[in-house]
Amino acid sequence: MELSAWTPQYRHIVETCEPFIISYTENWPHLDLAPFGVSISEAHRFTATRLASRDVINGLHHLDAVTFGDQNMLMPRWVLFDCGEFPGIVFGFGRKAKDLPSYARTVYEVAHRDEAFVPLSMWVAIPCAEPRAWFGHNLSSANLILQGNDALPGLALLTKALGVKITRCKKQYGATQWSSPSIGLHLKLGDMEVLSAYTPAHTHPETLAYCIDVDDATLAGNFQGAKPRAPQSERLLAAHDTAAIRALHDEIEAGSRWQITGVERPPDGQRLHLRSL
Repeated sequence: MELSAWTPQYRHIVETCEPFIISYTENWPHLDLAPFGVSISEAHRFTATRLASRDVINGLHHLDAVTFGDQNMLMPRWVLFDCGEFPGIVFGFGRKAKDLPSYARTVYEVAHRDEAFVPLSMWVAIPCAEPRAWFGHNLSSANLILQGNDALPGLALLTKALGVKITRCKKQYGATQWSSPSIGLHLKLGDMEVLSAYTPAHTHPETLAYCIDVDDATLAGNFQGAKPRAPQSERLLAAHDTAAIRALHDEIEAGSRWQITGVERPPDGQRLHLRSL
């Protein structure tokens, strides 16, 4: 795919940031290290078993703290290593510290280290036993840090879509909360089949587990300005409606299949459009 066909916001990210990946070296031959033509240079292919990866990994934990530190879901360092950096992938975009505003360098603790490579986004994915299936563990963007003209609109979506392409997966599994604003982003990769609506195994029980069937055309269409699909709706579920969430889960356990096809965010709280399968 030619970069010239991409919309300006995505071209800007690729032209001003560097893609990177962290994974054990034996995994690299099984990955697409030039997703949609965005090549990951050898200098930015890291493995967490080497000390040279220390700066970028420290940066990931600063980014994670900003994103999830107030949600009781902060990753211990061993979790990121055991679940993502070694068996799976961490993919994202970054810049050298000298190319960041001073306030962002302070957050990443690289105020006096111009050449440190700083991750501005990450998608952490874990391979499943099911062939060509991956579980998305974490998606973070420095747009929670960057201000005004420094922001990079579209960074999270670009990171996830390219990350999915890197894994060569056909099924992308994940888990998120019903009230999460990220649901709208996930839906840009495809409709989300709800595997569980209520998940007490998770820290936050009102978490949904989902599956997206992946295809390259949908992934690539995001970068070319494809229009959002109109949701096919048979049911509208309010993210704060505990009774409705439990009822949906009971139906799923009884054999029903439901898919999220759209999301709306009115002032009184997020609502999800669902259809039966």
